[in-house]
Amino acid sequence: MSYHTDDDAIDESKLILCCALCCSNVSYYPTADCCGCSGKVGMCCMNAEFCCKPGAPCLPCVCCGPKCDCDQCGSICTLQAHLCCTVASAAFPCNDEVPIAVTIAGVTLYPKCGVCVPMKEVMKR
Repeated sequence: MSYHTDDDAIDESKLILCCALCCSNVSYYPTADCCGCSGKVGMCCMNAEFCCKPGAPCLPCVCCGPKCDCDQCGSICTLQAHLCCTVASAAFPCNDEVPIAVTIAGVTLYPKCGVCVPMKEVMKR
């Protein structure tokens, strides 16, 4: 199961959890294409995005743009920010890209116990 779409700058299944509390987390993005920065913020169906990452899809206004996405209205509020190999994500309520988790200094306590647990393992739950 892949959580990465062509219009998403981050492949959430490749993230490694560092810290997480309920519906927010900070992760390590250990990929060769982690250079650059990107972000998206959304309220219901309205999203604002920016992306300064090589190879990322173009947005309407050079590197930023608004977007109405009625298919992704599952969360009231969403946030994702990426800078080099660090990704911060939050959603209320939790969704497929930001599942509920508790992680302290790389040690995940919920929903699965482990050290440096990949986000795809948390997403499976």
